[in-house]
Amino acid sequence: MKLFRIPLWLWLLFVLAGLGYAFHPYLLEQLNQMEQKRLLAQPQPVVAQMPQRLDFVQQMADLSYLASTELAGRGTGQAGGAKAQQWLVTEFTQIGLVAAGTEGYLQPYQPTTGKAQLMKGAANVLGRIEGSDPSLPMLVLTAHYDHLGLHQGKIYFGADDNASGVAALLAMARYFKQHPPRHTLLFAALDNEETGMWGARMLFEQELLAPQRVKLNINMDMLSHDTNKQLIAVGSYHYPELEKPLQQLQQQSSVRLLLGYDRPTWLVGTHQDWTLSSDHREFHKRAVPFVYFGVPDHADYHQPTDTVENIDQEFYREVSETVLDAVLLFDAG
Repeated sequence: MKLFRIPLWLWLLFVLAGLGYAFHPYLLEQLNQMEQKRLLAQPQPVVAQMPQRLDFVQQMADLSYLASTELAGRGTGQAGGAKAQQWLVTEFTQIGLVAAGTEGYLQPYQPTTGKAQLMKGAANVLGRIEGSDPSLPMLVLTAHYDHLGLHQGKIYFGADDNASGVAALLAMARYFKQHPPRHTLLFAALDNEETGMWGARMLFEQELLAPQRVKLNINMDMLSHDTNKQLIAVGSYHYPELEKPLQQLQQQSSVRLLLGYDRPTWLVGTHQDWTLSSDHREFHKRAVPFVYFGVPDHADYHQPTDTVENIDQEFYREVSETVLDAVLLFDAG
């Protein structure tokens, strides 16, 4: 009987595979550390304080209401979520935005899969300001207004996630109503981010947006927690044309603006990649450039302690003014 003999090259392949498996966690961690060094090598802020252009008193009042007991965490399909919808319609009306939904400012929709399928009453709230040059593609500013709502008898208030982004969205709508932009601006308060980014997805599936008519998505999700005074700008790895204006933004901001959190595992190992982590995902899937502004995760993330009392107001003001500068830069370009 002839015995089967394993060729030497196959033995070597097994050995290399075993070594690769054994060293894989180490290699990932080394890549992670290299990416962290790359981030921290980016410029320190050179501006001492941001100018006061947004109405921050009104902005904080908006944030406080969105994160109040009355709205009970703004859960999609819950009473607090429905109240938040109607309040946003009122605010959009008072600001004087052009209604851009399918039913006035509202774009109702019904998710078709997953847990979100069971939720009734989902809707985006959409309004726009017409640009001075109608030939230019639009800029779409997004912030999701939903949060985790009432869960097991506790309110998940969602002050940072994402009342902070929605209040900033409203503040910018008021600013640009007084300072008309070149590009048309769509202000999109989106629903269902926490359950699969359905609100952003429905912008395209119901054909309210055509990808070729959008220059850029600027997504705001968690802006108000000071984590070493850092603000992350995600997107320039995928869309290198964004790097130059974002580097200019770094030089205009009093917060530490870091370009990153958008690189694949083979480059950064275990370091976080936020490319698909919020509503900008649906724009990226359709090859629409995006910049996602947000802060690193913190102890109050997705906890009942994400309340107004636990945000850093001065940091939040500086971040909001930084994002306003970003919109102005991209509108001018």
